[in-house]
Amino acid sequence: MMERKSRTNTVESSILSPEEAAASLDPLVQSISIEEGESVYIRRQSSLFYIPVSKLNENDDNDIPAKKFNIIRKYFSYMGRCSGILYALLASLLFSCSNFALVQLNVLLLDVLVVRFSILTLISLGFIVYKGYKIYPGCNGILLLIRSCFAAGGSISFYFALSFIPFPDLTTVRYTQVVWTALLALIIFRERITFPTIIASVLTLIGVVCVAQPSFLFASSKIFNETLSENVITNKSKRRSIGMLISVSCALAISMSIVLNKKLLQKNVRQSIIMFYFLSTTAILLLIIQTHYWIFSKSKSQEFNFRKIFLNQNFILAAIISLLQLCPMVLSQKAIKREHPSIVTVVQSSDIIFAIILQNTFTSVKTNPLALLGSLLVITSIFIVGGYKLWLDRQNRTYIPASPQEEIINVEIKK
Repeated sequence: MMERKSRTNTVESSILSPEEAAASLDPLVQSISIEEGESVYIRRQSSLFYIPVSKLNENDDNDIPAKKFNIIRKYFSYMGRCSGILYALLASLLFSCSNFALVQLNVLLLDVLVVRFSILTLISLGFIVYKGYKIYPGCNGILLLIRSCFAAGGSISFYFALSFIPFPDLTTVRYTQVVWTALLALIIFRERITFPTIIASVLTLIGVVCVAQPSFLFASSKIFNETLSENVITNKSKRRSIGMLISVSCALAISMSIVLNKKLLQKNVRQSIIMFYFLSTTAILLLIIQTHYWIFSKSKSQEFNFRKIFLNQNFILAAIISLLQLCPMVLSQKAIKREHPSIVTVVQSSDIIFAIILQNTFTSVKTNPLALLGSLLVITSIFIVGGYKLWLDRQNRTYIPASPQEEIINVEIKK
C-alpha cells in the first residue's frame, strides 16, 4: 500500500471527505484540510518530478529471479507514484462516457438533474447534520449564495447546451474555463498578468472561434451539408449560435464560482457548507425551471404525464447514470489528493478527446477539421496555464515522495 506523501512547508492532509467535493469544479483550486477549525491550503508536488533517493542496484545481484522481482516491483512503484494521473484519466473517461450516454437516451436532461441534485442535497444535508456543522455561515451568507448561483448556473447551462450543439464542441468550450479562471483571478485578487496567461487567452479565443464557426466568418457550406434547404441551414445555424452562447456562459459562470470558492476558503467557510449550498441552489433552480416548462411553456413537445415521463425505461436509466457520475467525481478528488492540481487539470482536458472519439465513432455527426483545430488550441492553452502554475509551485520547494524502499529528502529550489 502506497505511503502518504510527505511535503516540505506543508500541512499533512486529512482523509478525503465530502468537504472537498466543491473543489472538483476545477482542479486548479487547491484542496484543503481542516485542522482545529482552520482552512489550510495544501501544496502538492507532481509525481512527474519524482526523484528517488536510493535505487535498486541491479548489478549487485546476479540472481535472475530476483532481478525479475525487482523489475515488477519497480513497475508497481511507478503505477502507485502516478496513481493521481491514472485516477484523473479514468475520471475523464467515465465522465465523458456517462454524458454521451445521457445524450443518446433522448430524455429531458434537466428532469434527470432534478432527481440527481435533490438526492445529493439530502445526502449533503445528512452529512452536515452528522458532523454538527452550522448550516448558516454567518456574515459570508451573501457571498456563499452568489457563488452557489454561479455554480448552479454553470452546471445547468452545460446540460441545457447539449440540446443545441454537439457534445465535443460543448466540452471544448466548457474547458476554456481554465483560462477564464486565471483571468478572473488576475482581476479579483489583483494578481499580475503574465505572458503565458496572455498566450493561453489568445489561443483560447481562437479555439472557441474555430469551434463556434460563426456565419459571419465561415461560410455555412463548411458547417452544414450543401444539399439542405436554406431554411434548415438557417435554423441549424441559429441553434448552434444559441448553444455556443450558452456554453460560453457556462464556462464563465463556473470560472466565477471557482474564484468565489477560493474567496470563501480564505474566509474559513467549510467545503461541506459550500457544497450543500451549491447542491440545494441547483435543485431549487431546476425545480423552478422545469415547473415553468411543464406548466406554462408553449414550446414543450408533449403534455405533462408523470408516469410516461418519469417511469419509462430511458428516464430511469438516465437517472441511474446521472447518480453514478459521483464515481468520476470521487476519482477526481482522489487524483487531486495524489497529484499536483495543474497536472490533474491538463489530464482532465482529455474529456475533449474522449468526446470527439465517442461522437465520431458512435454517431453519424462527424467533427470537421476546423473544430478539431479549435479543440487542439484549447487543450494547448490548458497545457500552458497548468504548466506555468506547476513551474511557479516548483520555485520554492521540491517534493520527494517516500516509499517503503526510499527515504525522504528535501531539496530547496531557488526562491
